[in-house]
Amino acid sequence: MYMKRIMFVELLLLLFSTQLFASEPTTMWPYLFDDFQDAVFYTRDGNKGEAKVNIHLLRNDLHYLKGSQIYSPDNQNDVARVILADSSVFVRCEDYFIEVWGETPQAVVGRRVTGDFDRLLQTPGAYGTSSSTSAVNKLSNLQIGGISNLNHDLIRVERENGETLPVTERVYFVVDGKLYGANKRTISKLLPKSGQKEFDKFLKENKIKWKEQESLCKVLQYVSPRLAQ
Repeated sequence: MYMKRIMFVELLLLLFSTQLFASEPTTMWPYLFDDFQDAVFYTRDGNKGEAKVNIHLLRNDLHYLKGSQIYSPDNQNDVARVILADSSVFVRCEDYFIEVWGETPQAVVGRRVTGDFDRLLQTPGAYGTSSSTSAVNKLSNLQIGGISNLNHDLIRVERENGETLPVTERVYFVVDGKLYGANKRTISKLLPKSGQKEFDKFLKENKIKWKEQESLCKVLQYVSPRLAQ
């Protein structure tokens, strides 16, 4: 009986912590993380800085705190790399921050997360279809946290007052500063033609699944030395 009571209390604590730390993004809190995170960042000219940061899901931009005010770098692309306190790494490429799943000297594989504002603003159309005709006007009228209201404390309080923000995830390889979709057709084109059969054999033997992190890290290790050829 005593052990059952302990298990019940642990379950309640788990549910509470899940609600506390895994809140969904909303239009009032359109950020990747539940709160701003301690981080070290590096600029392309070699400078290093520290701040509490988050990634805003409207344009996948980096925001940082000074006191309770939210700021954004004048040029997002000046930031090359962000390393969070939990060792998560993000690299900037083609106007996006990519969460690094694996990295070699030749390439990176990782995930990009953005807010799906188009899906949020779609309205039902004729015959069950959807329409985005007025999406631009709706977006301009939609109150979005972290854009017009730059007070961190206020938008944290108001986060639940917004609409749930759907997100879109895309997985990419980063090679020579360019993004390549993580799929067989795209990655095959980066390899020498003479190695295509060997690549197909590797994919089959390792049962590669193109949306799974473990599989994609195996692909990264395979293609990296061949990219250098």
